[in-house]
Amino acid sequence: MPGTWGGRTAVTPTKHGDIYEIAQWYPRMAVYDDLRGWDTQPYLGAEFYLEYGSFDYAVTVPWDYLVAGSGELVNGAQVLTATQQQRLKQAAGSDRTVLIRTPAEVTDPASRPTRSGTQTWRFHMEHTRDVAFAASPAFVWDAARINLPDGKTSLAMSVYPVEGVGADKWNRSTEYVKGAIEHFSQWYPYPWPAAVNLGGHGAGMEYPGIVFDGYEDDKDVLFWITAHEIGHTWFPMIVGNNERRHAFMDEGFNTFIDVYASDAFNHGEYAPKRDSEYAPKGGNPVEEILPTLADASAPTLMDIADATAEKYRHPVTYFKGALGLVLLREQILGPERFDPAFRKYIATWAYRHPTPSDFFRFMESEAGEDLSWWWRGWYFNNWQLDLGVTSARYVEGDPAKGVTVALVARQKLVMPATVRLDYADGTHEDRRLPVETWIQRSTPELTFPTTKKLLKVSIDPDHKLPDADRSNNSVGVSG
Repeated sequence: MPGTWGGRTAVTPTKHGDIYEIAQWYPRMAVYDDLRGWDTQPYLGAEFYLEYGSFDYAVTVPWDYLVAGSGELVNGAQVLTATQQQRLKQAAGSDRTVLIRTPAEVTDPASRPTRSGTQTWRFHMEHTRDVAFAASPAFVWDAARINLPDGKTSLAMSVYPVEGVGADKWNRSTEYVKGAIEHFSQWYPYPWPAAVNLGGHGAGMEYPGIVFDGYEDDKDVLFWITAHEIGHTWFPMIVGNNERRHAFMDEGFNTFIDVYASDAFNHGEYAPKRDSEYAPKGGNPVEEILPTLADASAPTLMDIADATAEKYRHPVTYFKGALGLVLLREQILGPERFDPAFRKYIATWAYRHPTPSDFFRFMESEAGEDLSWWWRGWYFNNWQLDLGVTSARYVEGDPAKGVTVALVARQKLVMPATVRLDYADGTHEDRRLPVETWIQRSTPELTFPTTKKLLKVSIDPDHKLPDADRSNNSVGVSG
């Protein structure tokens, strides 16, 4: 063991023994990319671009160790006690967390089937791009059933040292794994027989069927890191994009599905993540990300890679990438068109290697709309959005004849937008403008019917869009 290396492989001392986290430990086949040929980039702290296969692996450890690994444990009868086997069977049918090895049993030799020599743990995993495992004599172990679509199930499991035990700590880890996977499976069903959350060094790193997190994490941080790392099951472990070349298809897509997992878990117990992550200062997410969008030196989503300056890695790859999908879903297509298209994209490209162009073409085809203006502005360039209202006047001075509103797009990025008519009696009406409003001309004039006196007209009144300058977003109405 090399000790802690690269945040991926680690040795973590605890009260009852070391935790060994073993990842990226064997040679693997390079991907033969149909666009660029063999992808032979070395591991430099970023991610691998991997091919799929079936794995059988065996881990031999001292008798008192437990091993948690990717895939299905196939020789439980040899490495578990009869009590542990019974508890695992109970957990497989339980929506509540079942302890497989309790904190009190960590120091009890009877919690192992033998008291000398070694034990070999054997695992099998199909249709995966990698496997990883962890081993320690210090593990507390619990599990619960994951309910998947079409009546299928999997098993959520957590292993962690006694230092991680606590009501708002790792006692809830399996609940978090179960909740996240059940939510994410609406996009594409979780494909493997088990999912393990390891409380150890705290790398915050994902592998198929197992994720490496920190045993000192608790509360909302533990939920968010668990959900995020488990979310990588879908991107890039099911949809196998090239993380090194197109990082936003990994971290950005995953952060996007995280947003809705936080909204859904336990009636929003840890929501909204979009405000905590995109807007850590407590502001509006679309506004706090604006400084990154406005930085002319920032890389675009299409050219950011592992060599990019670290200061842009999270705000561009994670947050701009995720916000682009949130805006596409909520402001451009609507969930009724986005959701079926996104599900079909995942199913079509499962265990294959899509490029950004594959994603762009697929979403356009399924949604039935030309979205080239959005890909060009948000992904290929760092264009900003600045919509405004320059004037609002009654037609011929008569409110009964309607109001003519002069609008403007002062920057290159355009989006659908909402115009709000605020009436003197305290009511308002919203009118939705398609993106073609701005594509056809940058200074459109529109006439809206009205029946009563107006106070003002505003664009994007609820601040849903990443508008660079809101000082020009509303005007009073003249006669």
